Amino acid sequence: MRRPAAFFPITLTLGVILVAEPDAQAAPTAITACQTINQPGSYVLANNLTASGNCLTITVNFVTIDLAGFSISGPGGIGANGILAVAPSPTTPLRGIAVRNGSISNFDNGVDIGVAGGSIVEGLRVFGSTHQGINANGVVKGNTVENNREFGILAGGIVTENYATGNDIGIAINTGILSWNTAGAQLEGNRIGMLAISATLIGNTAAFNTDVGISVDCPANLTDNTAINNPTNLSLNGTDCHNEDNVAP
Repeated sequence: MRRPAAFFPITLTLGVILVAEPDAQAAPTAITACQTINQPGSYVLANNLTASGNCLTITVNFVTIDLAGFSISGPGGIGANGILAVAPSPTTPLRGIAVRNGSISNFDNGVDIGVAGGSIVEGLRVFGSTHQGINANGVVKGNTVENNREFGILAGGIVTENYATGNDIGIAINTGILSWNTAGAQLEGNRIGMLAISATLIGNTAAFNTDVGISVDCPANLTDNTAINNPTNLSLNGTDCHNEDNVAP
C-alpha cells in the first residue's frame, strides 16, 4: 500500500517595503508677545496680545500671520500700530505679507502694510483706529472695519466682501496718500507698495460712515458694492472708472 505523499511546509518570505513618509511641514512659529518679525515664515498667535506701542513689526518679505481668532489691543492715540510693515528703503517695498483671522483694536493704525506689494489681509475685525483700520495693497477680503477715525480701509488691488461702518471714510482707493514708517518719516513719492494705479472693488458694503462710504481714485472697476446712509455714498475721482450694479443712492 502506497503511503500518502508527505506534505512539506512551504515558507514564503514576504518582502516588506517601508515607505518613509515625507517630513511633516514645519509648524508655524507661535507668537506669545509683541515683537519684530525679521525672518520669513508662518506665524500664529497663541494668546491675546496687549501693546503699549507697536505690536507686530514686519521687516522682511514672505511673512504670514494668523491671529487664530485672538485679539491685539493697543493703547489708543497716535504712533502705535497693531501690525506694521517697514520697508528697507523708500524705493524697496516689501512683498508677500499675509494677515488674517482675528481682531485688532485701539491703535493709531490697525494694520499698516501699505509698503508691501502683493499682500493679503482677510478675516480681520479692526476697531477704533486713530487713522487707518487697514492699509494694504493686494487682496483685502472679508474684513469688518468699524469706528476708525479716518479710513476704515485704504487699499489697492482687489477689495472684496468687506464691511465698513462708523468710520470717517469707509473704503478708499487713493494712490496719492503717503505712508509713514515707525520713525514718523514720510516715504517719498506715492505710497510705497501701492504698485497698481487701479483697483477692483466687488461686493463691499459701506454704511453709516461719517463722511464718504466708498471713495475711489479712477481708473478702477466697481461692481455689486453697496454704499448707503453715508453723507456721500460713492465718490469717484478722475476718469475711466467702471461703475456697474452698485447700490449707492
